Amino acid sequence: MASITKKGDKWQARVIRKGFPQQNKSFDTKAEAQIWASEIETQMRSGAFVENKAHLETTIGDLIQRRLDTDPALHVLPNGPLVTKNTMYLKYRLLNLKERLGMYSVENLTSQVLAKYRDERLKVVSPGTLLREIAVLEGLFKKARNDWGMQLPNPFSKFTRPEYHGRRDRILSPSELERLWEELKSRDELWEPRKAKNNINPHLLPLAKLALETAMRRSEMLELTWDRVDLERRVAYLEKTKNGKPRTVPLSSAAIAIIQEIAEARKKMPLEGIEAASNRIFPISYRVVDQAWSRAVKRANIKDFRFHDLRHQAITNMAKKIPNVIELSRISGHSNLKMLEIYYSTRPEDLALKLG
Repeated sequence: MASITKKGDKWQARVIRKGFPQQNKSFDTKAEAQIWASEIETQMRSGAFVENKAHLETTIGDLIQRRLDTDPALHVLPNGPLVTKNTMYLKYRLLNLKERLGMYSVENLTSQVLAKYRDERLKVVSPGTLLREIAVLEGLFKKARNDWGMQLPNPFSKFTRPEYHGRRDRILSPSELERLWEELKSRDELWEPRKAKNNINPHLLPLAKLALETAMRRSEMLELTWDRVDLERRVAYLEKTKNGKPRTVPLSSAAIAIIQEIAEARKKMPLEGIEAASNRIFPISYRVVDQAWSRAVKRANIKDFRFHDLRHQAITNMAKKIPNVIELSRISGHSNLKMLEIYYSTRPEDLALKLG
């Protein structure tokens, strides 16, 4: 049975027949779609139909690159104008998915592969983040079917999505924080050549400490370059942020000390090649941070604490010093002040201390 439907400015033909894989293809005109569908039905009835599986060799990386290449909104130069929040995060998630799943062909990206990806990612990100990543990937498959006329399997139909119960409120206790810092620096000294098999990436400790001091997001810190930091004015300028607007972050004395320590260490062990050319303070990838963080919290015996939770803890700490929510929003970058209400949360332990 064939059906012809209009999807945007395209006409999509779909042929469903028992004993055959579903066939889909998009056309510029309804007439072209009808002709193609009729030919496919004739081939199926006569036994002459042979499924073209060449497209199944296309990798997820190929699909993502095509999406990036064909959408002008995603063509953003490193020093170009800021894009909207949604566009920026779409590009970030596409690149992240390309790095993690880009090697799989569309045929081999099964629900089992997605389940493995889910379980690994949930060790370092929240269910909400994972669900948004899966939504981007599923949307990519839909676009490939509807706009590019590709006949793709549907690995999402049998994929079990994680439950999501809203915003997290995980804060490290003083003893947990002490164990974490100790674990991050225990393998060998910062910037020293890597020797032990259980090394921690040397960038992770200053990255985590700076997150706790400034409440900057991981993405903001990983894109921060030396020319965007002014130690005399005690500020860091963030060109790309989650809400699409630039932000100037004030730096505490502790934050300045962290950055100065990195600068001194860099003099002793200069970077080379791509890392040096990037001029980034933290020349590492999101994936490296995820992997190193997962190992570190596991060895520190810390349960259910993700890197992004450092931001929540940082803003919670700041809220105790800065009762003015507008001033706090200028540091955190929240455009919706109601979003900051949770950061003024008081733990039961703190209330108990006030009760005496």
